[in-house]
Amino acid sequence: MIQKIFIKTFGCQMNEYDSNRIYDTVKKIGYEKTDNYEDANCYFLNTCHIRDKAKEKVYHEIGRVKKIFRLKNKPLVIVAGCVAQAEHEEMIKREPYIDLVLGPQAYHKINDTILNYQNQKKKKRRQNLMQLLNLSI
Repeated sequence: MIQKIFIKTFGCQMNEYDSNRIYDTVKKIGYEKTDNYEDANCYFLNTCHIRDKAKEKVYHEIGRVKKIFRLKNKPLVIVAGCVAQAEHEEMIKREPYIDLVLGPQAYHKINDTILNYQNQKKKKRRQNLMQLLNLSI
């Protein structure tokens, strides 16, 4: 199955460059770019701390994503960029809908980070299924 990634970029020209670099990287693990966020298996927000109300824009966007995918399969939600770097722990605590938070220093590990997250999620689903099957026997 082809995975689709939607990348929304906030802010500076460097973030535009980084978003293109991220897309080129995740292509190697089977993601293709989509301009239709509703088709995305991965919703990626690349953030800029310099812009006004940068943090609030991120949380507002996450709220929109939650509404859009309320009746669909939840995509992998990644927040990256300098807001993510500065607010990492707070973001995870404040908005549990966010799956991964990556600062620019971690872009070179993005494929491993995504694959590890997906493998952990599969493993947890398998464990839950096994528990359910054991309970019903």
